[in-house]
Amino acid sequence: MSEIFAAVDALLAKARDGGDLPEPAERERLRKAAGLTQVEVAAALDTRRETFAKWEAGTAQPRAPKRGAYAFLLAGLADIHGTQGPDGWLTLARQARPLDTSTDATEGE
Repeated sequence: MSEIFAAVDALLAKARDGGDLPEPAERERLRKAAGLTQVEVAAALDTRRETFAKWEAGTAQPRAPKRGAYAFLLAGLADIHGTQGPDGWLTLARQARPLDTSTDATEGE
């Protein structure tokens, strides 16, 4: 039975990986509006600047728990600077939390 629940958990994790980030141009706009550099945000998210640049460009996607932290940061920046374009992502991003901070998750590249 535990394999069934593990499979369901994997599906839920996959479902959580979508819809909580804005379009790439909005990610960059929010960071720049806050006066933050890619280096600063990458350091806060404990990832390399090159990896973060791919997330911001939309060519790679972060995985939990970093995805939740990045989504939450973007939601906070949107609260401060407003959002442009579709904002359906904002509700999910405001609720984002890392799933497990006790393990060192692999960076999404």
